[in-house]
Amino acid sequence: MDLESELRKAMAEQVAGASASPSLVTDVKRRHRRRRARVHAAAGVAAASVAALALVPTYQSFRATPAGSSETARPKDTVSALQLPERPSAPGLPASPSSKGRPGTDSSPKPEARESSGGAPHKPGPGGALGALPSWITYLPDGLASTGPCEVSGSAERKTTTCGWRGGSGWVEIALVKGGGLTGPQDLTKPAGVPGRTTVRGMPALVGDRPGSARQISWLARPGVGVTVTAAGAARDQLMRIAEGVRP
Repeated sequence: MDLESELRKAMAEQVAGASASPSLVTDVKRRHRRRRARVHAAAGVAAASVAALALVPTYQSFRATPAGSSETARPKDTVSALQLPERPSAPGLPASPSSKGRPGTDSSPKPEARESSGGAPHKPGPGGALGALPSWITYLPDGLASTGPCEVSGSAERKTTTCGWRGGSGWVEIALVKGGGLTGPQDLTKPAGVPGRTTVRGMPALVGDRPGSARQISWLARPGVGVTVTAAGAARDQLMRIAEGVRP
């Protein structure tokens, strides 16, 4: 007997006592339908995933393009998908005004304020002197106001510019002398009594009293330029500080 016959005989002996259930065919068909339903469901999910992946590039094409990308590098005469061209206004309606003509849109720099011929306003100290000061005067006590424009007198050989201020703290007068023949502070002042000697910014100076409880100081700021400062009232106590602030 060959091998195939032996196998058939052994299988027949093994299942000789077995019997098939009457519902075997029904169970097999039911399992087959369930398997086919699972296969169809899995195929539907896979198809939906593929469709979603296919829509991703289309969605990204409608997104706003960031600055510096190819969208911003397009020629100006092309129209973006997200930016529609402006429609012309209907006949008879006024066009919208340009931003160049609106107030506050002018980008041109404003001209800077110019200093007056007498110098920029200066406010030394907490309150500062009122009014504009000449550019060569950097300090005055608080509460003083100019008595008027500086007066110029003398001749071309010797010109004197005199400026005055008055207020609750007293008064101050500063005389600037320019000309030849100035050899020292004694050529600028004639104080009452014997004058004292001091220095202003390292230059020899004469200081002395004047009538009316005033006090003055005179010195040559440089060759050919002399200064005399006179102060009265509370401003007299700051005479040296005023003199140090004169920079002709």
